[in-house]
Amino acid sequence: MRFYIFIYFFLFVFSCKQFKPKTEEVKNVKPRLDSLFFEPSKKPIEKKPLISKLELNLIEKGLVNVQDLDSSILIDIKYSTTDNFMQEDMYGNFNKAYLQKNVAEKVVKAQQFLKEINPELSLLIYDAVRPRHIQQKMWNALDMPISEKIKFVSNPKNGSLHNFGAAVDLTLASLTGEALDMGTAFDYIGELAYPTLEMQNLKAGLLTKQQIENRKLLRKVMYQAGFFNIQTEWWHFNSCYRKEARELYDIVE
Repeated sequence: MRFYIFIYFFLFVFSCKQFKPKTEEVKNVKPRLDSLFFEPSKKPIEKKPLISKLELNLIEKGLVNVQDLDSSILIDIKYSTTDNFMQEDMYGNFNKAYLQKNVAEKVVKAQQFLKEINPELSLLIYDAVRPRHIQQKMWNALDMPISEKIKFVSNPKNGSLHNFGAAVDLTLASLTGEALDMGTAFDYIGELAYPTLEMQNLKAGLLTKQQIENRKLLRKVMYQAGFFNIQTEWWHFNSCYRKEARELYDIVE
């Protein structure tokens, strides 16, 4: 009996020594994770862009991003840069063109009219809705008599149509974003920007025929879409009058 027990013990010890893996072999063994887990996605995680408080407020008020309706319309929000008469970035991280929905739809129509005339051109928006506190900063910055100041900046007490999201500042540009020559830069404060004085400035050699033709094309497509311009800024177009805006929309503070 003892002999058999000895034999069993010997076989057990010998078999363990034969099949026990070496330490180095254990270190080199890699578990097959693919049999235990799903293969991780190789697609990079997309970070959602931050939405500013201003943009959230606009969305709550029912305004829409023009480019959401027509992505072919170009955007260069000047008050989100220092390239403006204030030489100050007044919008921070907000650089989109929001308007009342029916106003934005008119801009889309103007883009369509423009494409029918010249598919190599596009509207280029410089400013759309403008909060009234920004309007106040502009008003305060202009050091001139009120009679002159109101030609370029609406009195914030009354509310600009920009403050309602019912006006847009824009120009014409190539598909690559190069603005057509309109004779002055956007936000130019002076008589060269007056649509009403274009022929006079042409005769005086201050504007060229091509510059005026570019302005006329801009006005043509905007008129067809239901906008009207003002006397002192070739780039500014209203969708309605202030009285109507007060009845239809809330002012953006």
